[in-house]
Amino acid sequence: MLSSMRPSALTIRQKLVFLALGIVVVVSFGFTVLQLSLSRRWVEEDLRERAVSFAREVAATIGDHRELESGVLLRRQIQLILDARQNVHQLDILAFAPGGARVVATSHPGSRLPFSRRDADQVRRGRVLSRLVTGDQTRYWEVMAPVVIEDAIAGAVAARFSLDRADALAARVRRWAFVLTAASVVVMGLLMGLAVQVVVNRPLTRFMEAIRRVRAGDPAAPVHVVSHDEFGVLAGHFNAMMARLAAFSEELKARVAEATRELEERYREVARLNEQLFALQRRLSQAERLALSGRIMAEVAHEVGTPLHSVAGHLELLRKDIDRNAGPEALVRRLGIIDTQLARTTEIIARLLDLPRRPRPEPDLVDLGRLIEETVDLVRPGLPAARVELRVASEPRLPPVRGDRTQLQQVVLNLLTNALDATDPGGRVEVAARALESTREVEIEVADTGRGIPQAIQKEIFEPFFTTKPPGRGTGLGLSISAQIVREHGGRIEVASEVGRGTSFRVILPIPEGRA
Repeated sequence: MLSSMRPSALTIRQKLVFLALGIVVVVSFGFTVLQLSLSRRWVEEDLRERAVSFAREVAATIGDHRELESGVLLRRQIQLILDARQNVHQLDILAFAPGGARVVATSHPGSRLPFSRRDADQVRRGRVLSRLVTGDQTRYWEVMAPVVIEDAIAGAVAARFSLDRADALAARVRRWAFVLTAASVVVMGLLMGLAVQVVVNRPLTRFMEAIRRVRAGDPAAPVHVVSHDEFGVLAGHFNAMMARLAAFSEELKARVAEATRELEERYREVARLNEQLFALQRRLSQAERLALSGRIMAEVAHEVGTPLHSVAGHLELLRKDIDRNAGPEALVRRLGIIDTQLARTTEIIARLLDLPRRPRPEPDLVDLGRLIEETVDLVRPGLPAARVELRVASEPRLPPVRGDRTQLQQVVLNLLTNALDATDPGGRVEVAARALESTREVEIEVADTGRGIPQAIQKEIFEPFFTTKPPGRGTGLGLSISAQIVREHGGRIEVASEVGRGTSFRVILPIPEGRA
């Protein structure tokens, strides 16, 4: 079984290294991203605190109302502050009045920081406002602190602090953090590869070398792994197992020699059993002859039953005709049918009792149209009781076929009887005969509107003793005998059926040469 083993696309060493690297990459870069995110948030908070402190410091430099109202002085002071603080992009100083707030001085006369009236009301109550604004390409803090003069809030300082320098620094830190993380992953990958080579790959190589030696014929090839870890324990168990296998091999050789001696004794025993088998075969041959006798009797019972049933029907009709003082012509016709069927019964019994040698009958030309009419007359007396409609449609001047008339009538009668048995009251049975010019054959079709035959058993209906009828109403020989008769006449029998919609049997016989 080892010969069928093939190395996988990746070795164990590569799998371990890649798995460990995957874990390291996920963990390292995950923690790096988390650290950078926390650092960015901390920087933003620190800049907000600085912005708030700056606004408060500027507000604290305004000592009285005259200084608050002096726009020229405040604008000069604002310009000095902007020159000193590069991250301050705009600075507005507002004075509160009963009607609202007005800008006293600003670094950008054309614009005003977007603090609403509601924001100004909160500053009047002594609160310091701050908010982080993110634009398309820049971020900044907007803060607003109250100006307190003589223990009263007289105005406010609004400022905008840019985060561009902080963001640039954060981007540089982020870039270097990812570079260093990637470098550390590469270094750890190399170190893990070396560790796996020493700890895992080297012992596995020694195991594979020992296995190759075993396959080459050395039953006690040891594994030289000296360690106290799992590989050392596994090597010890492997060496002990190979030692037991070597001992088992020697024991097996001894048992094979013993088994060879036992085989010779078994051979002599088989010779004795063969003699018993021959005797058993002789007994089975006798049993087969008994089974053949049983089949003959079953076939006789089946074949005799149908014509006798017809005779009984016609006798009943004859009795009724006699009771009604029917004319002698009808009586003669009835008696002729009875005589014909009794002769046929005698012929069937003689033929079946001679079944083991069963000579082939002398073939003759058979008029199928007339044969169908006579066969229909045999089953017609039972139609009123069965309440089944029987239709006959035969082409005129059908070409005759060569065969045994009695056997062919037996086939048609079996098919008609089965169709009548399978058709419920109110149903219909149709018999048709036609010439197939393209294949030089004659076709007899018996179709019914009965229960149909399931697809699963359609291949079994021609087997001897197979029947779907209830016990006491069929032996399972009718279709088997019919199929054998058709084959002996060089023809074939076909069936088409659908459960719930009826069954159609087609008997196809060849037209003799020289006939059209």
